[in-house]
Amino acid sequence: MTATGTEPFGFFTWDAFRAGWYLSWRLFVRMLLAGLVLGITVPIMVPLLGVIGGVIAVLGALALLGWVFTLVPRIASEWSEQRYGRPLDRWLHVWWGITWRSIVVGLVCSVILGIPGGVGGSLVTAYHASALGVLGGLVVLLVVIANSVGGLLGQGWAMSRVVLNELGGAAPLAPTWTPQSALTPIVADPPPPAAPQAAPTSEGKRQCPKCGLYETERGSVIGWYCKVCGWREARR
Repeated sequence: MTATGTEPFGFFTWDAFRAGWYLSWRLFVRMLLAGLVLGITVPIMVPLLGVIGGVIAVLGALALLGWVFTLVPRIASEWSEQRYGRPLDRWLHVWWGITWRSIVVGLVCSVILGIPGGVGGSLVTAYHASALGVLGGLVVLLVVIANSVGGLLGQGWAMSRVVLNELGGAAPLAPTWTPQSALTPIVADPPPPAAPQAAPTSEGKRQCPKCGLYETERGSVIGWYCKVCGWREARR
């Protein structure tokens, strides 16, 4: 993975969005799978085992929370190792640095987008069956999209800053492949030089390069040729 912007990433950059997607998607998938497992097993265990099942369910929920706590620094460490070739060690600092920055960004986005979101919701409630209601729904949808994009940008920006702080500054890894344009160009071998032609004599005849005689004649079709050894001038 190679860098396309400055380090750490600026907030409104494509690199920040990609980093935020890297963190958010992996976090969402893992939490979804864990939630599905917990949601399936708890309703089965509690009726079958009674109090013991409830205790196991509580312990399982606590274990799940502890595992979720390690997800953010674990994913950030994987991102750091892929981008900079160095993993992260202080997971608590990584978790706290990314979490509080993401929370601040989320609060700022909520404040900024709260007014248009409230207006859109009011239009949907009051004019749900008219054009104003459709407009309000569109405003609400745009607010949701903007809020999601802002969250991704905030998480990517936060992860970039925290990782570089933990590494003490680092340069991204060089690409493992070299574009064809950067390779040494392949130059075709030049054609071999043509054999020098014998210069005409004062009598208007050429010396034959094969037998050395001047028994040559210029034909209208085949060009110069030797009447003794059969040499013919190469046609170009």
